[in-house]
Amino acid sequence: LESRVPLVDNQPALQSFGTVHVAAGITVTYNQAGNLVDAAAGVWSKHVVHMELPSGVRVTVFRWNNYIDLRITMPGGHHIDGACGNFNGNPADDTTQAIQQRVGARVGPGDLLFRSRTTVQISATEQA
Repeated sequence: LESRVPLVDNQPALQSFGTVHVAAGITVTYNQAGNLVDAAAGVWSKHVVHMELPSGVRVTVFRWNNYIDLRITMPGGHHIDGACGNFNGNPADDTTQAIQQRVGARVGPGDLLFRSRTTVQISATEQA
């Protein structure tokens, strides 16, 4: 994010817009195309990384100066659980407290996207 150059395995993958085949079934494209996750970001020029992954998983990352927006799409049938819930159709088990009990509240050091970690405080109201 800091350098604007997408990295793959911590190495620069695309110095400018284009496409690279990283491994079997994995393609990374860097361009200005994509439907915004947040329409308010439409005032800025787009820097978008599209990842085509195995099993039909697609990740689109909109890279802004100080944050990212993500869109992840995948075919049904996969077990999913994380910060947005488990997608089982039951919103009652997607509360902050239920998610933290299932998957925890922290991202492991080896899985961080950024160089530093920001402390997040969750109020009692947000946990309800």
